[in-house]
Amino acid sequence: MPLSQAAGTLSAYLLAGAAGVLVGGFLTRHARQGQIIAGALCTAALAAVLLASGWPSVGMVVPLMMTIGFLTGLAGPSRDLLVRSAATARFGQAAFGRVYGFVYSGLDTGLAIAPLLFGGFMDKGNFGAVLVGVAILQAAAVFTALGVERR
Repeated sequence: MPLSQAAGTLSAYLLAGAAGVLVGGFLTRHARQGQIIAGALCTAALAAVLLASGWPSVGMVVPLMMTIGFLTGLAGPSRDLLVRSAATARFGQAAFGRVYGFVYSGLDTGLAIAPLLFGGFMDKGNFGAVLVGVAILQAAAVFTALGVERR
């Protein structure tokens, strides 16, 4: 895939993620948060593994990346409400800000560390390993969300 098309694919992924956040905000009113997170991230993980397999044609890369972006974005509002619910149930309303600060500093730390972990794979041209890593982390997020929701 040419670099310009890869850059366009990244833009499509990010725009689809923003659309997923918008739709996910409306879905939070109609279902349990853990179910939304599990469904969206499991499907996104499967799309990432499919893409990593090399089986889809180049023409399928953009739709698959958009699917991953949309579904990851879709899980975001449910994640936020799940964190809010768990924080207030366990620590009371006063701890709400501290818990959010902890969660989001953890997200930012993960976003800062991910390029260090996956950059070596990308430098060697092993892009499939990066997508498999993404799928593994999404699966871990599903188990975490379902565990928090059960409590």
